[in-house]
Amino acid sequence: MKYLAVLFWSIVLLQMINFVLNSLNGGGALNYVTPIFGAIAFTIIIVLFDMVIKPKKHDTKEQH
Repeated sequence: MKYLAVLFWSIVLLQMINFVLNSLNGGGALNYVTPIFGAIAFTIIIVLFDMVIKPKKHDTKEQH
């Protein structure tokens, strides 16, 4: 569920960035696909990062 929240907010925020940068560039047709691919890539990076830093259950039992 937490990864769905990351995906949702990354899509929302990247679409906002896309809109602002498009407006600063003079307007025109908005590209909706590129921010979605960026949000998916960002979510995959977050999932991989979470898998790397999460302690394993076997390691936590040995410490106690």
